[in-house]
Amino acid sequence: MTINGGEIIAKGLRAHGVQYVAGVPGAGIRPLMGELLKPGVGIPFIRVVREPSAVHMADGYFRACGRVMAAVLPAHSGIAKAVAALATCVSDSIGAVVITGGESADGSYTVPGLVASRAASPVSENGAAWSKQRLSASECAELPGLLRLAFEAASGGRPGPVHLEVPLNVQRESTEAASESQSFRSTVERLKGDGESIAQALRMLSNAERPLIVAGGGVISADATLDLLSLAEKLSAPIVTAGNGYGVIPAEHPLDGGVVGQTGSTCANALLERADVVLVIGCRLSDLPDVHKRSGHAAKSPFARMIQIDIEQSEIGMRHAVEVGIVADAKSALVDLKEAMPLKVRRAVQVRRLDFLEQMRDMRRNWIAVLAERDGTRDNLIRSQRPMIELRKVLQRDALVVVGAGGVQAVAKQSFAVHMPRTYLSSGNRAETGWAVPASIGAKLAMPARQVACIVEDIDFLQSMQEIAVCVMHSIPVVYVVYNYSGPAFVQSGADATGSRSVERDFSLPDGKPYSPAYAEIAKSFGLEAWRVEHASQLAGAFRKALDCSGAALVEIMIARDDTGPISDSATQTANAELLRCNEDAI
Repeated sequence: MTINGGEIIAKGLRAHGVQYVAGVPGAGIRPLMGELLKPGVGIPFIRVVREPSAVHMADGYFRACGRVMAAVLPAHSGIAKAVAALATCVSDSIGAVVITGGESADGSYTVPGLVASRAASPVSENGAAWSKQRLSASECAELPGLLRLAFEAASGGRPGPVHLEVPLNVQRESTEAASESQSFRSTVERLKGDGESIAQALRMLSNAERPLIVAGGGVISADATLDLLSLAEKLSAPIVTAGNGYGVIPAEHPLDGGVVGQTGSTCANALLERADVVLVIGCRLSDLPDVHKRSGHAAKSPFARMIQIDIEQSEIGMRHAVEVGIVADAKSALVDLKEAMPLKVRRAVQVRRLDFLEQMRDMRRNWIAVLAERDGTRDNLIRSQRPMIELRKVLQRDALVVVGAGGVQAVAKQSFAVHMPRTYLSSGNRAETGWAVPASIGAKLAMPARQVACIVEDIDFLQSMQEIAVCVMHSIPVVYVVYNYSGPAFVQSGADATGSRSVERDFSLPDGKPYSPAYAEIAKSFGLEAWRVEHASQLAGAFRKALDCSGAALVEIMIARDDTGPISDSATQTANAELLRCNEDAI
């Protein structure tokens, strides 16, 4: 029995557990599309409007469940348009398999315009710059092995996107069918750390007076959050989160120190300032603040002593000096650390760190008080924090919130409490505009039984709002919360003393008057149920109605035009310095 290349790929995707394929049909990929769309293949195809949205959808899917989704794009033009989406996956270590077509190597099958687009595309010559790995098939018989390599690379080690190029002749040619049960099965073993380094790290943590754990998204990717909590409890060490680590520890946990960074909490940054030993795990350290310089202290090394655990050797010590570096999978390293800790050591450190933990609780209470002053609950007009607070009240504990780029991302990390891993999704440091809308669809496909809400600013929403049509066509119930920054103002706004218009957040007409599309009306024209909220008292009711819908819904919120967004670094710096002065001798 013979089988063509397109059918090998379609069956291979199914054998690897792929439940959805997103993409844009087009030149160079039609033979594969013909196989994917055949009855009985068993993998639903989600047709998106723009090429980047297919990658963003696979991105959101992976963040929500940790499994790899596939995207299919037309030839080189498709992958070139999706470069920014792929870069986000690389930056945040997101697994995805992106398959494109291409011109036949021997020229027997050509695609009009493909040669020109290949020459113009930097991805065609250096696809690895925007993907973890780039694979290309030269004959049909290679496809089973290449698919196995693609999925191993996408989900193994540090996850990342893999680009697989399959020329037209390879999609069309046939070969003898292989055993599907064996051809596509693979396992990825967890990388274990060096035993001596594990023992040295444990001694440092056990002897520390003020240990701190900085956890990033690598802990979530490794499904190691419970192991992290177990180790932290044994060490009586607070956990602060960085990068995509938000959610590694429940917000109500007594060891939760908050989020570090420019718009992080005063508690987290103060803990980072005062820690004598810092364990960094699953975090690239790219967004950690230099808290010593910012708090007015004399310049010195950012950390007294650091232990870093990462899956890649190249990351160890790249940004900060490290005393102990452990190259290992986050889960295996955490298991080894907690299992190696004797019971008598655990009891000793718990007693010794009682005062330290009490000081941490004071810092956290102070930070909560700072947030309460800015939550907008005493205002009729709507500040950016208020919808986060009201939405959290009506969402279920395990609901997923997908947060877009801009100020809402920082506001969410300050004001939206997260109780479980993989329930807070954002595009990380790249803050990719246009990511949130398709990523929320991917998240809902991954977790169909859970509520999914997407919080996005108006300018960000405009980048990919056309993808809400996908929700209607495929009956995918996502709730979109759109921050419209052209709302009313607490004080006169629209122009400063020089008469120039504000362009950072809102749209304006030539005379300075605010301009804004009616997002709720646009959503209704797409087939969604939608509401426009202009008063804070309407928030809770609108959210409940949207969540009760059987299909997708949208809530447009008119945010006060002079809203200042997240609590700024200058505000946290002042409060942080005061906390440090108060606690200089105590911790």
